[in-house]
Amino acid sequence: MSAKKWNPKMTELEIKTTELNNLISNGETLKAIELFYSDNVSMQENEEIPRVGKRKCWDNEQQNLKNIKELKCKLLNQAINNKENLVFSEWEITITDKNDKKNRLTEVSVQHWGKGQIEKEKFYYKGFHAEI
Repeated sequence: MSAKKWNPKMTELEIKTTELNNLISNGETLKAIELFYSDNVSMQENEEIPRVGKRKCWDNEQQNLKNIKELKCKLLNQAINNKENLVFSEWEITITDKNDKKNRLTEVSVQHWGKGQIEKEKFYYKGFHAEI
């Protein structure tokens, strides 16, 4: 499943999620954080301690990207609960580091939206798998 196109019958949450997905799919993760995450966002990897605050999340992403030569993100599945402002997304992420080593990760993110921005996000994944 590729990122969805805008549809005039989409809700505001669906429109914003589509815009966010397009940025992520194009490797523009820093721009995605800047545009769609609240100033007090809580972002958590599995059961690690959450990072709190847009700046802290942006800085963490920028640091992660320093060792990456190429980032590919493909949306596999998505479910949106407009009533609860929840978005569930399954992504396949392929990372090529600066030594040309490729690793693949499948992760699910659960986003809690409020006031048009992500207020809380948690990522679920097991780990990277080396690609041959």
